[in-house]
Amino acid sequence: MNHLQNQVSPYLLQHKNNPVEWYPWGELALNKAINEDKPIILSIGYAACHWCHVMEHESFENLEVAELMNANFVCIKVDREERPDIDLIYMDALHAMGLQGGWPLNVFLMPDQKPFYGGTYFPKANWMQLLNSIHNAFKEHKSELQKSADGFAANLHDTNLGLYPLNLEELSPIIPRSMELISKGLDPVFGGTHKSPKFPIPSLTLLLESIPDKLRNLGHVGELADLQLTKMALGGIFDQLGGGFSRYSVDSEWFCPHFEKMLYDNAQLIRVYALAYQRSHNALYREVLLQSIDFLNTELKGDNGLYYTALDADSEGVEGLFYVWTFDELNHLLPYAKHQAFYDAYSISKHGNWEHGYNILFKKEVYLNATFEKEFEVLKIARNQRVRPATDTKQLLSWNALLAVGLLDAANVLEDDAILQDALRLVAHISQVLTDSKTNLFFHQATFANQPIMAFLDDLAAWGLALMKSYQVTGSSSYLAKAEQLFLYITIHHSNQQVFYNFHSSLNDQLIAPKFELVDSVCPSSNSMLCEFLMWLGFFNNDPAKTILAKDMLAAVLEQAQANPIYFANWLRIYSEWMENPRAIVKYNPQSTSKDQLKELNALCVPVENQSYRFMVCIGDRCLAPCDDINSLKAQLDAI
Repeated sequence: MNHLQNQVSPYLLQHKNNPVEWYPWGELALNKAINEDKPIILSIGYAACHWCHVMEHESFENLEVAELMNANFVCIKVDREERPDIDLIYMDALHAMGLQGGWPLNVFLMPDQKPFYGGTYFPKANWMQLLNSIHNAFKEHKSELQKSADGFAANLHDTNLGLYPLNLEELSPIIPRSMELISKGLDPVFGGTHKSPKFPIPSLTLLLESIPDKLRNLGHVGELADLQLTKMALGGIFDQLGGGFSRYSVDSEWFCPHFEKMLYDNAQLIRVYALAYQRSHNALYREVLLQSIDFLNTELKGDNGLYYTALDADSEGVEGLFYVWTFDELNHLLPYAKHQAFYDAYSISKHGNWEHGYNILFKKEVYLNATFEKEFEVLKIARNQRVRPATDTKQLLSWNALLAVGLLDAANVLEDDAILQDALRLVAHISQVLTDSKTNLFFHQATFANQPIMAFLDDLAAWGLALMKSYQVTGSSSYLAKAEQLFLYITIHHSNQQVFYNFHSSLNDQLIAPKFELVDSVCPSSNSMLCEFLMWLGFFNNDPAKTILAKDMLAAVLEQAQANPIYFANWLRIYSEWMENPRAIVKYNPQSTSKDQLKELNALCVPVENQSYRFMVCIGDRCLAPCDDINSLKAQLDAI
């Protein structure tokens, strides 16, 4: 009997009719493994994952495979976006085994949840062979497997990390060296990291966007940053017709996407392109920014004001079918003889520029999509008649908070009040749906099956940043009050004896190992976001204790960050902006100063309620004398 029928996760519900006796993660399945002394198959994926679908069709829908799994294992399905804590532990276990990670993630556990082997996608024949081998090994060599599992589990405890804090006060500049290292890892032809598949890595692009002009020429890193943003904007990874970015490109040119569209990518890239447009006034960046916002509002916004997680890569069982075109389809809608410029601009070939005769809309030269507005209107009507990819309707605190930050930055850069009001409404909806002021609880997602999943550290840290950005924009002390309450909650439910904070909440069911999330991957790590939240909260509330906590986190991680700057990019951005290359921040009294008066200042201006002075300039860890007129303020900034 399959036990997924009553779940709310779209990914788990995709598997509810499999002949595999799937259980959700929980006491029922874990106790069954112990009582029946069976190893566990832990299979982790997400609704928009193409290879998850492939393995389901090949193996989990196959009766012969299901009988083998059901007879010898307890089979547990997990949505990695619903339970990122479980995914974090067992992905680390796979890496500890010397194996490459990815999804679907399939890990074999002893009945006590400790891992002993795993992998990602397995073709049916390989999967069946592995099932038989594991079954025989468990019967005949159980003690050896248990010993191996005990060893892997012991090494999963991040409290054993060997960290060597640096003295921040004596540290010579590290950002120039980091820029040179990063430039060596970037593609000089197409931008982004050298390897394929190629991911945007928004934390890295935000770091490159944040560095001072004097550093942008080191290793030509500024040129490489713009190259990536331009090539992504032209490429198939960006949906030229409907807006929004796919999760990654399977090639080095940003041409062929892996077609799923994730909220977290688009939320962060909205911020990236907003800041890039603010710096460069590049019209292409502005168009991408507006199309991406429109995509999210059209395709992923729920009735409750929160945004859904993702759009699937597949439709009608075929990857990318919703997005691609044959020449004959296009010629019928837009006769080639009358629209040749469109065909040339988007690299459309009679035989297809992709596989099976299909074309991906892909620009080799810089054109604004607005140039072909009439053609796009025709194609939008036609595409909307197709079978749409499925939507993962989970609504997660962390990803919605990241979007709120991105929209607030976009509103500021574009000076667009409509986007600003949308962003503040999103912040309000997050507060209403995903937090509970009566019980002071924070929820990971808007809906749940049996009991709510309490927020993880990435949820809380991202929410803290959204509150800080909302306060910067409005000056309303209500956001600061919520932020203080949030930090108290984090201290109670996520702190430990280490400088970093546990990813897992003490309110959720406990797992086999505590984990710190330090590496900035496709999303910034939860601890780096928390570090930045503490910096801002300490600054706004004049609370040095929080600033010291943040500096301790930086001191502990910077040795690793210098060695691997691409994967500690958010940490390095925080260190650069707050310590090595601090920005001038002007605290101003909103009751006596309008934002228009501050536009000409080359500084970040933040409103602060109930202060006795009109202006105060702060740079890094020092503040200048308060002043009460704009000319004195300008003189202070000019003297810096």
